[in-house]
Amino acid sequence: MKIKDIKGIRVNTDLAKILSNTAWMVFDRVFILALNLFVSVRIANYYGALGYGSYQYAVNIIAVFEIVATFIDGRVVKKRYGKQAPEQVVQTATVLRVLLSGVSVAAGVAFAAVYGGDFEFTVMFLLLLLNMAAGSIKFGMANRFEYLLKSRKIVIASDIAVVAASCLQLIAVHYHRPVRTLALIALVSTVISIVIVYFQYRAEFGGGFRFSLDRASAREMLAESFPLALAGSCSVLYARCDSIMLGAMLTSAEVGIYSVSVSLINVVQIAIAPVRESVYPKMIRLYEEDRQGYERRYVQISSILTWIYIAGVAFSFLILPFLFRFLNSEYAAAMPVYCIHVLGTFFMYNAALREGHFTLNGHGSILTWSQFISVGANIVMNLAGIRLWGIYGAAIATVITQAASLMFSNLFFKKEGLEVFRWQIRALNPIHIFR
Repeated sequence: MKIKDIKGIRVNTDLAKILSNTAWMVFDRVFILALNLFVSVRIANYYGALGYGSYQYAVNIIAVFEIVATFIDGRVVKKRYGKQAPEQVVQTATVLRVLLSGVSVAAGVAFAAVYGGDFEFTVMFLLLLLNMAAGSIKFGMANRFEYLLKSRKIVIASDIAVVAASCLQLIAVHYHRPVRTLALIALVSTVISIVIVYFQYRAEFGGGFRFSLDRASAREMLAESFPLALAGSCSVLYARCDSIMLGAMLTSAEVGIYSVSVSLINVVQIAIAPVRESVYPKMIRLYEEDRQGYERRYVQISSILTWIYIAGVAFSFLILPFLFRFLNSEYAAAMPVYCIHVLGTFFMYNAALREGHFTLNGHGSILTWSQFISVGANIVMNLAGIRLWGIYGAAIATVITQAASLMFSNLFFKKEGLEVFRWQIRALNPIHIFR
């Protein structure tokens, strides 16, 4: 009886922590997205589709170079807290991320030299590149907070930084500053966030943060992260290559219009990361202790997320017509693009736990191959789709890729893939929410 009571207390405590952590992360994203939508409307209208599109084009290219930095995976790092001293894990993970970011910066600088863009674009690109590298400094500290389900620490930092950035962006528009100012503001915002996270970390764990590297641990992290990073790289490529190809094949104006739809899709996707990151530490333990319980929980959470998506999309169609009244008429095409994009978001919700599962069972190569094939297909479909239907063709290519990589590719990977495919299909039945 006592054992049951103790376990019951632990389960209730874990659930409370997960819900609290999820609530903080959702609040963070809702707050940031609401603020960004308000500010983005002002920025998009002021700079126009061409200027705003130029900025978004640079952002998307930076995201591709940032791929190198992701070759140290946050989920792999979290698995090590139960095996090593936490401080050692944090320090090693941070140093690896900073070193990999340095490689990204070098590649980005080489691209800027070869690309030969105008002064405005080059300055903007280099500032965004520096901003990307600076963000890697807080990687280990933020990862430990996430593992301990203390995301409120990160939320405080990010929200303060976003408020500061939003105020500075509105000031830049008011005083008619060039679009490259937005990149400088992004860098300032990142520095503010780093400082706040550092002081939160020092207050929580004591002492100061040091940069040190455990080589043996670093090699293990990199080896385990490699297949996941390749899969993540492909995911970033097919998420970003449509905007990059639009800029290369059409103009920055189409990128600006397309980016409005992407911003709206970010609103719909708001619940995925908070739930996924909050439940992952507990799914690790459940996978090790109770495989049947792990399967039930996997299907239950996937079902909850699937139906959150359905409710969220229905709600979005009620409020979007009102939002578009505040945008200039040149962005009108973003609404039908959104209607296409939102179909692909279904597969993201339904497969939210897929990457974490393949990380736990050691089959990260499934992610690598499914994403690798999908990104190749996406590029080909973009080439044809953009030529035929412009921005609508790019959106269609993205949705097809999401469906193939997140659900149907599972069918080609025998037992492990078929198992996940069945779980995702079962999650469509809302009855599993209550089991």
